[in-house]
Amino acid sequence: MSTLKNKILIKSVGFGSDRLFIELSTSRVLVVPYSYTKRLAQATQEELKEYRLIGGGRGIHFPLIDEDISVDGIIRDFGNEVKRVNISLPIMLLDEIDNFAQKHHLSRSALLQKATSAYIGDNQNL
Repeated sequence: MSTLKNKILIKSVGFGSDRLFIELSTSRVLVVPYSYTKRLAQATQEELKEYRLIGGGRGIHFPLIDEDISVDGIIRDFGNEVKRVNISLPIMLLDEIDNFAQKHHLSRSALLQKATSAYIGDNQNL
């Protein structure tokens, strides 16, 4: 999904205690945890609130932490709609998932989404 083709742009950005709220030109709101990137996770609220929209609204630049995120990237990593689910996992597996995600600068959700998508893609013919 290309934001240029579909003209999905950022209208505004809001800040919660642990996540960004990104309002799009489609009136949808993307909820992005600060754990989405290492720099966002380590930033203070003051550093986050010093931002500017870039690319005509296709991304956000956080100059104080030298971080850029884009609508395309968020949609790629999270999809265009999110539904919260609860799953039960063995604690040792969850620890392994969290360690891997942290090592690769991903949130747990982003890692599980990527792994699931890859697994489904690799097993279409089962």
